[in-house]
Order: sequence, then C-alpha cells, then structure tokens
Amino acid sequence: MPVNKLFGGSVDLMRQALNVRMERQGLIQSNVANYETPGYKVQDLNFERVMQSVMQGQGQLALTNKNHVQLDALEVSKTREFSEESRPVDLDEEMVKLSENQLMYQITTRLVGKKLEGMRYAIDEGGK
Repeated sequence: MPVNKLFGGSVDLMRQALNVRMERQGLIQSNVANYETPGYKVQDLNFERVMQSVMQGQGQLALTNKNHVQLDALEVSKTREFSEESRPVDLDEEMVKLSENQLMYQITTRLVGKKLEGMRYAIDEGGK
C-alpha cells in the first residue's frame, strides 16, 4: 500500500508544498543577489495560486497511450504562476519574504515528521 493512501493524500500535498517553497526560495535568493543589478526586476511565485492549481490538477494531460509521460502538475503550475514585477528589489521586503518562506518550509517538514511519528507509534503498538 502506498504511503500516500495511509494519510489520505496529505503527504503528497505536503511534498508538493515543499517543492513550491524550495522554488520560491531560489527566486527570492536571486532577487537578493541581484539587489544592485541595474534593470533587474523582482521575480516571485504566488504560493497559494500554485498550490491551488496543483490541488485542482490543472496542467495534467489525458494519457491516451500507456507509454506517454505525465507532466508534473507542479512544473506546469510554476510556469503559469511565475511573476516578474516591474519594480526594483526592496531588500527589506525580500528578507521578510525569505524568512516567511523558510518558516513555512520548516513547519511543513515538521508536519510530515509528525505524520510519520504517528505511524511509527502505531507500528510499535502504542509504545509497548
């Protein structure tokens, strides 16, 4: 039985959330690195919109042949939800976004850990 069926899809959803957070982290770091680059425009992902489109399965194609490769819904969503704002980098704003993103990543990893701890507790027969 796949692990995802044990948790009703929540582990897969958290995996997708961690991937989006990781992508967003890279964009924010790129913004900070290019703080003094003339003409550089702020780049970001809207986490909520990307996750919503992933959860709704947008970007998934119908497989008409068993040899077809399924596109990753996260990859498709990122390309649609990527935004480039036409404003210079505000270092304070980017640092706040960086901190928030890191915190949310840590919270999600703890949630996955708690799910697995619960499974381990059940396997160990409640700690007997």
